Amino acid sequence: MLPIPMQSLVFRLCSAFLAFCLSLSMEAQVQTIKRSTTPNRIRPFIGVVTAEWAGQIPPTGRVNAPEFLTTLYPGEKVALACLAEGPDRDKLLSGVRICVRLSSSKTGVVELRDLKPAAIRQIKAEGADMAMLVLNAGGIAQKDRSEIEEATSLVTLAVFQTDWTPPDAGQAEEMQITATISGAPTTTTIEPATIKIRPTADWLKDALPSKEEMGKYLNRYHEDMSPGRLLLLLKAAANYGDLNVPSVYGFFATTYQQNLTARNAAVAVFPSLDEPTQKALMFVLRLGGQDVLALLPQCRPENVAALNKAVPPLGDPRSLPHFKDPVSPDAVRGIGEIMDRCWSGWMATGDPSYLRALVGLLDGAEDFPSLQSWVKAKGGVKGLNAQVARGLAYQIAGWSVGSFQRTDPLISDWLLFWEHDPAFPPGLRKEIASLAGNPAFQRK
Repeated sequence: MLPIPMQSLVFRLCSAFLAFCLSLSMEAQVQTIKRSTTPNRIRPFIGVVTAEWAGQIPPTGRVNAPEFLTTLYPGEKVALACLAEGPDRDKLLSGVRICVRLSSSKTGVVELRDLKPAAIRQIKAEGADMAMLVLNAGGIAQKDRSEIEEATSLVTLAVFQTDWTPPDAGQAEEMQITATISGAPTTTTIEPATIKIRPTADWLKDALPSKEEMGKYLNRYHEDMSPGRLLLLLKAAANYGDLNVPSVYGFFATTYQQNLTARNAAVAVFPSLDEPTQKALMFVLRLGGQDVLALLPQCRPENVAALNKAVPPLGDPRSLPHFKDPVSPDAVRGIGEIMDRCWSGWMATGDPSYLRALVGLLDGAEDFPSLQSWVKAKGGVKGLNAQVARGLAYQIAGWSVGSFQRTDPLISDWLLFWEHDPAFPPGLRKEIASLAGNPAFQRK
């Protein structure tokens, strides 16, 4: 391993070199885009997104595309989406209306007429976030950055809210979606789309996901996961013995605490679950502060009483410690666990208040040198104080926020919004801007 000062120098040189190379390629791409004359048009595409997406993204600015759903669950609240391109694409979308026909051999036909856009947002180019991270680390000027961001956003997405929810046919079924668009200068023929509807019981017929597959679902926020998939993941976690991991039990505790649809679906199928999954569900319900016996009256009261005695409900992980002297060594040792649970709250809900709590730990920048001195001197418990603890929380938070920024598009969107929000604390805006190149956040 390189000594820390040299490692930081190498990182900065590499970042600068990559930024230089990337800026050249991006500059060429920007000039190509500027010379192109893409006409204003609506793409022949209709997509299904969660109804909550427009309310979860930052209120202004370009954002990453939502997850277009291919599988729904009965009762899920959904919205429809279409895409437009061209220099005046936002204005084009503001005047359109769509009529939609949803048809299934089992549940018949539903028509939705004259739907208006509820939200219109420009979408970032794929990979743009990662490119901008490298450019920022290399010191790109704000003017150049803004120009590249604008030129590489090639499409705008319009979201149309509906009052339709997928019906419950008692079994999996496919539904075809066809749409027509009015209000645009030219007629647009939308290619039909097919989407699958799966009730909770149908999901439980699937093989258990591997540990790697389970990790992919728990390591970033996924919009409105179906109750059936959640139960399958809970079953896998119980099978693999992972419910003693804070990020795992925190995810399920938060999910079944805050997601009423998922909780009701799990309670409904509880009698059909195998015993390990039943115990796992009872455990995470208790962790989330739920009344297990009221939700699951078929459980034996003495078993629930024993569970209540052995398992206290979790506190709100957004109440992260901002240390003051005297400092408890146990509290310092526990900072990683409560941060893991705060991350799991984000993964379960996409609620920016969890992310904001973690970003708030970046206000410990001034205390980081105290941590470095304590580590160098091998200060141990006797040398532990609030400055050292805040420096440690700062380092862990910076590393984890920077790491998830690369893998979770919604995190990246919120960080970019806060970085440029004049109402956000200036010190935190500065720390967000330096996440990629800050030596304090590099794993040794």
